[in-house]
Amino acid sequence: MLKLFYSPGSCALASRIALEDAGADYEVVRVDFAKGEQRSPEYLKINPKGRVPALVTGKGILTETPAILTYIAQSFPDAGLAPLDDAYALAEMQAFNSYLSSTVHVNHAHGRRGARWADDESSHADMKRKVSQTMARPWN
Repeated sequence: MLKLFYSPGSCALASRIALEDAGADYEVVRVDFAKGEQRSPEYLKINPKGRVPALVTGKGILTETPAILTYIAQSFPDAGLAPLDDAYALAEMQAFNSYLSSTVHVNHAHGRRGARWADDESSHADMKRKVSQTMARPWN
């Protein structure tokens, strides 16, 4: 059985939705960020990055949303979660998922969790302003 480590309100929701849509047999394990469980020795054995999601499979542990989504789509092809029979369409999907992970999510983190990146409160305010400017740009 698959085991998904997640935290409510995190990007792990995409993996959970995919598992549900695929009809996968899985269990969820909540990682409580408020208690710092993502930095606990037990969780760091699962994901040394201290982030969610992490998906425990029969072959090992996967991290990073695009990789997990691809794994789920390929493991449950009848669910039709990805265009597995069209290499170009699959690459387009991967490009979009990568953009969400590497740009949109990072902007979100800067705006809401500036303390990760800077100690000065004025820097946090600058990050929040910049995120709203960046996210207002058209998607291209």
